[in-house]
Amino acid sequence: MKALEISNLCFSYDGNKDVISNLSLSIEEGEYVSIVGHNGSGKSTLSQLIIGLLEAESGEIKVFDKLLNPDNVSEIRRQSGIVFQNPDNQFVGSTVEDDIAFGLENRQIEYDEMHELVNTFATRVGMIDYLKTEPSSLSGGQKQRVALAGVLALKPKLLILDEATSMLDPRGKREILDLVREVKEQNGLTVISITHDIEEAYIADRVVVMDHGQIALNGAPDEVFSNESVIKTLKLDQPFIYKLKKEFSKYGVELTSERSVDEVVETLCQSK
Repeated sequence: MKALEISNLCFSYDGNKDVISNLSLSIEEGEYVSIVGHNGSGKSTLSQLIIGLLEAESGEIKVFDKLLNPDNVSEIRRQSGIVFQNPDNQFVGSTVEDDIAFGLENRQIEYDEMHELVNTFATRVGMIDYLKTEPSSLSGGQKQRVALAGVLALKPKLLILDEATSMLDPRGKREILDLVREVKEQNGLTVISITHDIEEAYIADRVVVMDHGQIALNGAPDEVFSNESVIKTLKLDQPFIYKLKKEFSKYGVELTSERSVDEVVETLCQSK
């Protein structure tokens, strides 16, 4: 089944120049797709269209084979979750515990199950010691962890990360992305990561590069970042790991599926 199928999508703000222009994109269930592009490329607008926060001017969006429209947007949102760049946009509870539990309460989850889910995901994002803390007193990175816990606790089938790791330090970012990948593998979660971070994009199954509301490149990470002419035209860089693998290939060492320094080191050690 396709988790997402977008056909000929168009959108503009107040009738001005199209932010999304005749865009088509298909994502398989269980796939991890990163969408990259500079400010104004349309990637964050696309995420809000997928979740039904914005309504397209034309074209279609299907989420798990259901056509998104005003009548079923609530049903589709029950299968989807989004974590925004600014976590303050998602806080509704007076404490971290209340905030993580908010969505579960709305779904009338039994108290014992809700309590277990709150503790489980607060632990997994490293916020178990802050359950009684007011969200306003947290750092930006801590707020983002709480926002992610609240979404994951709902066990969505589709998770959209809209610059969700941008406020985290490198260690925190790695821990959150490891958690997202773990949940993806365990539950068949489909992940769409909207990001400026090409290193983060490189760990995905597929990379989509957007430019002026259209798709400029779409493919496996190595395939996308090997297209140097387009990457340079769009003023994007190539990921460090891609460059490293390219250097090793000059010396006859072919690295293919590795997506991190740790994976490169492990492969090299096993090849001795």
